[in-house]
Amino acid sequence: MASDLARDLRGLVSGQVLDDEPARLDRSGDFGGMIKRLPGVVVRPASTGDVAAVIGYARSNSVPVATRAEAHTQSGQALTDGGILLDMTSLDRILAIDPQEPAADCQAGVKWDTLVRQAIPQGLVPPVLTNNLGVTIGGTISVAGLGVASFRFGAQGDQALDLEVVTGAGDVVLCSESRNREVYDAVRSTLGQFGVITRARVRLRPCRPKTRTYFLLYDDLGALMRDAQLAIDQDRVDYIESACVPCPQGFRMGPAGKEAFAAWFFPLHLTVEFDPQAPPQDAQVLQGFAPYRKTHVEDQDTLLFAARMEPLFAIWKRIGNWALAHPWTETILPWGTAQPFISQALAGLPPTALGGGHVLLWPCRGTSSRIPLFMHPQTPLVMGFGILPGVPSDLLPQARQRLNLMSDLSMAAGASRYLSGFIEFDRVRWKRHFGALWDEVCRLKKTYDPDGILNPGFIDYGP
Repeated sequence: MASDLARDLRGLVSGQVLDDEPARLDRSGDFGGMIKRLPGVVVRPASTGDVAAVIGYARSNSVPVATRAEAHTQSGQALTDGGILLDMTSLDRILAIDPQEPAADCQAGVKWDTLVRQAIPQGLVPPVLTNNLGVTIGGTISVAGLGVASFRFGAQGDQALDLEVVTGAGDVVLCSESRNREVYDAVRSTLGQFGVITRARVRLRPCRPKTRTYFLLYDDLGALMRDAQLAIDQDRVDYIESACVPCPQGFRMGPAGKEAFAAWFFPLHLTVEFDPQAPPQDAQVLQGFAPYRKTHVEDQDTLLFAARMEPLFAIWKRIGNWALAHPWTETILPWGTAQPFISQALAGLPPTALGGGHVLLWPCRGTSSRIPLFMHPQTPLVMGFGILPGVPSDLLPQARQRLNLMSDLSMAAGASRYLSGFIEFDRVRWKRHFGALWDEVCRLKKTYDPDGILNPGFIDYGP
């Protein structure tokens, strides 16, 4: 089967077609570290035409196609067992940076890190950057793409001015808000279910060369939320990020015997861009905030701020966290239910369960994104809550059970799951996730992937 696929595809595409075992094994897993699927063949396309040729062949021969770039997914969404794996990292060219618009025209496999390092020296930056810059433009647009400036600018998918897409029907479509809008809306935030993004022209904005970050610490979640709302409502900072940090207290009796427990603290990092000749007025920036403690103030170049998570990733790699399973579970809560839900979840979360990972908070306007299929609570403010552990294989069944329970309880509290992470939904949960748009999602699948070849098995569409 693999040799037949490779022979046929080599006659159709100009890019690489790899069927050797090392190449296939190298692309048989994702960041989640929980699922292995060995593709029959790996295609590294040289062009959009190659992608269209692969999809046309797959339709004619009923072969599944997975789209994979840096594979930061955690539930096998970018993997295929025996099918064709499109390795999109080969489409890695920045075609143009236009400082007048400003915008960048990029192939879908360009990493955000690559774009940032070319744009910031020109005084430009993408309005929204994910914390991990080692992922691709096409990949994050396909899951919405959230960051610490989303409270102001929405998702990375909102910044896509134009997209080039190969649909599951094999059509090459140029789309935007004003052109082929249905395809444009269908491929943002839907994990490659309807089409493969091959090129994106993304918005840039002018940026200042320096940033100042205020490190505030809270011992009360409600107090943090009040100050985060103040920062958002007054729009006085450029970036907002937060987390939940355990202070281990020892061991107490739990349902299964003694387990570690913690008191939880809540860092809030507020960052402003500035020109060196006009530094921010600290008292003005922090007016009205009431943290438990102000721990630090840090000035750095804007490029270093954009890559601020790299030291953490380096630590994770040194201590082995990067190689563990990552059932990262992120949910977006209505502001009104966030405090009681998060407090209850943290009360039952042993700090040892994180395994060197962390717990993320993401305060944001609920109105900042206009992507129709990016499901989130329709409230003025929302709070993202993510449990992002590194889990040894022997503890994975217990962790998956707990995290799936947290997912279900969050949805009962009005939340929506962010789909880039650990997702184990049956059809009932998928219908609940998309709500009133479920029938539209099913229609889009039949329209733009009529043979169901793109990334099958993730969303359960039913018969």
